[in-house]
This record gives sequence, structure tokens and C-alpha cells, in this order.
Amino acid sequence: MDDTKLRKAQGARLKSARVAAGYRSAREAALSNEWSESTYRAHEGGTRTIGQDDAERYANRFRFDGVQVSARGILFGDEDAGEPVREGGNIVGVAGLISAGGLIDTGSEQIPDDTNLYEIEVPFPVPEGTIAFRVEGPSMHPRYDPEDVILCSKHGENPENLVGAYAAVRTIDGQRYLKRLLRGSRRGLYHLESHNAPLISDVRLKWSSGIIATVHGQHWKRLVQG
Repeated sequence: MDDTKLRKAQGARLKSARVAAGYRSAREAALSNEWSESTYRAHEGGTRTIGQDDAERYANRFRFDGVQVSARGILFGDEDAGEPVREGGNIVGVAGLISAGGLIDTGSEQIPDDTNLYEIEVPFPVPEGTIAFRVEGPSMHPRYDPEDVILCSKHGENPENLVGAYAAVRTIDGQRYLKRLLRGSRRGLYHLESHNAPLISDVRLKWSSGIIATVHGQHWKRLVQG
């Protein structure tokens, strides 16, 4: 499933949960639950990838109103209903390190774009086109810890759709970061915000993707290559 189809499928599942919970519109759901209306509309409309935290927030609210819905169901669909998942099920390739701080030394793992360092097993099925990065650095604690892995789409998405959200990004000079994405001082530039580190200002991005899910360090297992 490509990134556009993934977002549309997530949005359709979110809309179904919202309607089942009795909210007549996306606006009503957002205002009633004090969510950002623009963000919720983008999620339901399929123009912005839904992250794990948002999926849990939506599921908790809609489930409370009597709907059988889970964050996993919003993100990945009902496995029993035949929602497509990545061939290999719970196996995902780790494409490298991603910095939750300043610059990191990635010299030992600079690899071509469609190659993975190794594969890991995660506790749930993942959609086709999912890749993982292993978090390095403490600047996003307590949201992300070193040795966590983040899952995102290898296809990426328009950074304008990610403004205000946590995202995996690669700058034009090849550095990878896990940061909150903000608009920069002029068009085409972005600021990268951390919890515990200085702002990285006015960078140009080669690739960006929303965070589909986070797997904490103790919940993934590296597979031994035969």
C-alpha cells in the first residue's frame, strides 16, 4: 500500500469510528474533544498520516462513547477483515539511525535508499512500505528514548502536511532527525524542534514522513540473518 492509500485508509477508518460514536461532523468531534480541528480534518480526510499518539487519543474518546475501536485498528485496520499488511507481517527493515539530538555519526550505516541495515520483529503487523529507524540521542525524552524504533512510510509525504507534528526527516545534506516540524523563516525552509535541545533553524528537507507508530526498545527483537 503506498503512502497516499495508507493515509486514505486511515482516514476512512477514523471517519467510520467518528460516525459510529455519534458525531455528526469532523468539526463537532474536534470541538467536543478539544482537538485541533485542522489536524483532525487532515487525518480524517487522508491528507496527513495519523501517528500513534493521535490514534490512541481518537480511539479512547470514540471507544468511551460505545464504539469498538482501537488505535491499532485506526492505524492498520482489522487484520481479520483482510486489511493489507506488509508481506512478512510483523517484520520490518531498519533503515538506519535517526537523531533525537544533534548530529550523529552515521558513517558506518550510510546505505542506499532501498536497502536496510537489518530486520526486526515488532509486536503487530505493519503496512506495506513501512520502514523503521532506531532512535539515537536523548533530546526527545520523555516522548522518545534511545533504542526505541519509529515506524514511518518509506515513500514520505509533503512536509507542509506535517507542520506542527513529530516527524522523521532527512535534510539535503543527508542528516536524519526525529523532531517536531515547524515552518521556517521562508518558503521551503523548516525549523526542527526538540524537547531538550536547541532549535535547529531553517533547514531544507529531502524527505519527511509522519510517525506511524513507536516501538519501545524492549518490545522489538533484531532478527539474526541466516
